[in-house]
Amino acid sequence: MHNRPLLLASTLSAALVGGALVHGLDHGAAKAAPPARPAVADSPMADARPQPTVPPSALVAAPPPAPAATRPSSRFESLSQKVDRLGRSPDPVDAFAAYQLVTACVWARDHEGWMAHHILPGDRALLPTPQQACGDIASDQVQSRLRWLERAALAGVHHAATEMLREGPDGLGPSNSDIDAPENASWKLRVGAALDAGVRTCDPDSLESRINAYESGQGVAPDRAMALTYWVAYMECRQRLVGQPGSILSNADSVTQRMGRSLTADQVAQAMAAGHALARDARPLPGDR
Repeated sequence: MHNRPLLLASTLSAALVGGALVHGLDHGAAKAAPPARPAVADSPMADARPQPTVPPSALVAAPPPAPAATRPSSRFESLSQKVDRLGRSPDPVDAFAAYQLVTACVWARDHEGWMAHHILPGDRALLPTPQQACGDIASDQVQSRLRWLERAALAGVHHAATEMLREGPDGLGPSNSDIDAPENASWKLRVGAALDAGVRTCDPDSLESRINAYESGQGVAPDRAMALTYWVAYMECRQRLVGQPGSILSNADSVTQRMGRSLTADQVAQAMAAGHALARDARPLPGDR
């Protein structure tokens, strides 16, 4: 009678071991199945290339994951994580996206009281609240936004150069800064370089800024021929970016007439030819829209 519990325990143990063996036999084939073929990275030519069938024996270990800055975004990432990922990316287009996210937070936070008194409640509902725009964005990310903007602007990302102008040397806007002060001379040179970079990438904002500067003499000597050159390039770049066929600019165009009023016919022809060449050679950055 005293050995009965021991006998029962031994029987139960044997049953469990037997069940484990049966389970292993039933599922051994699944565990021994060859690993799935690794996913092929998205590529514009992925559909055009035939994909070879790779035998299981030829499969090698998957490469290490991409750095965090270039890893595809997670749909569950927070605003702070997204800003951090974009800001760390080597792509200047991503740097500008990081700037825009943080700037939207700053704007919503700084204008919360103003919107409460000047925007109708129905219209306010269409705008993000500071909580929605900022989320968990950190103060050091706010402090980095002008650095991201300048990196994008000097690379020619569209709209970045004129945003740099709008921000002013310290992010307070040109009306709150003495941009002609000696301490801002370096900033003005960098803005000029950013506008030149924008011209080379067919950025309409940079081209328009150059038109206004040369036509009115803002920061440069007035030059109607240069203004006309940038006008022709501006029109062609805008038409290219919106996907519409380019209209033929001629001496009868009203803006051309205004800018060419003090120019000879040869000067007008040379300025227009230079504008066409400027637009033809301009190339937007990959991924910049």
